[in-house]
Amino acid sequence: MKIKDLSEIRFVNVKVKTPKGVIGYWKSQWCKGVWLSDGKTSRVYPQFVNSLSDCLEWDVAEEKERVNCHEKIEMKYIDNESKII
Repeated sequence: MKIKDLSEIRFVNVKVKTPKGVIGYWKSQWCKGVWLSDGKTSRVYPQFVNSLSDCLEWDVAEEKERVNCHEKIEMKYIDNESKII
């Protein structure tokens, strides 16, 4: 299921999976990204996008999928911006 398919408009605490395989709980957002949490600590981890509407295509993660946003912190994982050449 994609985020856009949720009936809720608020995504806080929804477990999501980015196109680059980062899994975490949606905590908040800003115009260029989303803050994800591991669900255990108060730390948040950024995911960058061109437009916040790009996140609507992210998957809602299955409960059995392990959170890894605290491990995949390199730019190659958190940069979800499409490159326009």
